[in-house]
Amino acid sequence: MKAMKILFPVALLLSILFSADSCKKIQEDELVNGLWRFNTVTVNDSISNYLLNLPQFANGNGCCNYKVDFQRNNVVFAYYMTNDTFNYVVAGNWYLIHYNQMYMKFDKYFDGTFDIKKESTKKYELSSDANHMKVYDGANPALDTTVTKIEMERI
Repeated sequence: MKAMKILFPVALLLSILFSADSCKKIQEDELVNGLWRFNTVTVNDSISNYLLNLPQFANGNGCCNYKVDFQRNNVVFAYYMTNDTFNYVVAGNWYLIHYNQMYMKFDKYFDGTFDIKKESTKKYELSSDANHMKVYDGANPALDTTVTKIEMERI
């Protein structure tokens, strides 16, 4: 009977630890197994989409996409396309801290820890209170580390 009193709490603790690890693995698999399109990037709680600052993105004719490909080896590829033309491609790093939190560093726009909110099987929202934007280094030091929200969907 004493053995049961000891084994039950130990088994419960182990199952909690292993289930937390499996949640992280499931989240990683969902991010890796797909190509993602960033639909909106808002900065400092504004309502305007920061992606509209990219060349031709503001045309509104569906010509342009900012796509992100998370790789299993913690490498991320991001590229901006207009029609069928690659404007630029960048590589960076990413990794899951917890099943609901990830670190990303790529392009001039993303360098921070982002909270993950799953909207549906295809849509996610990432948010950070302290995203560092290299695009603002020196130009606007008040904005170089900022609140950022990303809406992305699997394509």
